[in-house]
Amino acid sequence: MPITSSVPVLLDDQGTELRSDDAGLLIRRPHEEVRIPLAAVAHVHANGRVVAVELTAPAGTEPTRYRIEGVSRASGTAFEEAVNGSLPERPADEDPVDGSTLVTVTPRAGARAGREEDDEQDAEPLQPAELVIRCTMAAVGLGLVALSAGVVVAGDHVSRALAVLLLGGTGLAIGRAAVRTVAILWNKWYLPRHGITIEAQPVLIHGRVNYGYTATDGRLRPAPTPDGVRGEAYHVAYHPKYPARVVACQSLGAVFKWLPVPVVFTALTVLFGWSAVALALPAFR
Repeated sequence: MPITSSVPVLLDDQGTELRSDDAGLLIRRPHEEVRIPLAAVAHVHANGRVVAVELTAPAGTEPTRYRIEGVSRASGTAFEEAVNGSLPERPADEDPVDGSTLVTVTPRAGARAGREEDDEQDAEPLQPAELVIRCTMAAVGLGLVALSAGVVVAGDHVSRALAVLLLGGTGLAIGRAAVRTVAILWNKWYLPRHGITIEAQPVLIHGRVNYGYTATDGRLRPAPTPDGVRGEAYHVAYHPKYPARVVACQSLGAVFKWLPVPVVFTALTVLFGWSAVALALPAFR
């Protein structure tokens, strides 16, 4: 059933526009256009100055929602009534499709500025564990500089101090790589079991055909592509609070095969750290 031409156009304070036409709904943002066919819409809900478009979703999965805020209350109510009254009838015994797979996203002029804005929104707050790691590495780095300076003050050659600094700095860099590798493996194990799992589809992202996923906040993001995937859909899992933290779902064997990497990195960190200390000790005797 086509939507009538009297449906108002909704516009928020940030320049986002929500309108309807015969093809469905169109969301225009400063950096992209989102086309939503009516077959993908479960219902539209207006609550005060907020209008939410909820997409269809299979039973047991979280539906994707697109929100626009700061609109006219009267326009939002009229938009809700017009769109909901135009939605196609669906059999009660039929499992709804994932509406996010029917959505098309096309970049607009100024997309680069929009991507930078999205990156700022996706930035995660500093976690306590990351803060502890950074403080620890900063303390170790300062200790390494103090140790190198102590070698020089003790009357030994500057070359020994530089060697201590080089060995210790290398160990510090490898240690940081070990921590990052552990974090990656943790996400690969944790997110598919405790995050939100969704199917990644080939979509148009920033003018290029790539894989993407639509999180519950309604934004389309690029999806990591596992090796060997060409043209077929696969599943990704993302963090409920931080949708930009995402991994491709893999078997436990595919995850654990990388476990020796942080073990080797940790061993090298200890080796370089011990070598730096062993090289510096003779200068204080």
